[in-house]
Amino acid sequence: MLNNLLFMVINLAVNAGSWKDSLPVVLYGMLGIFIVIGVIVGITYLLNKLTSKKPKNDDKDE
Repeated sequence: MLNNLLFMVINLAVNAGSWKDSLPVVLYGMLGIFIVIGVIVGITYLLNKLTSKKPKNDDKDE
């Protein structure tokens, strides 16, 4: 009984056919994560450039 139950759990956990269905979903999810991180980095870089204070040029007096 216990061996049969253990075999069923292992058989369900290592079903090779499920990889064909789940791998594209995982790849789309990872691609979405990288796109969102890229957008956040781009917005942060843009806001940093727009709001940074320009250093005063004191060399004009010379």
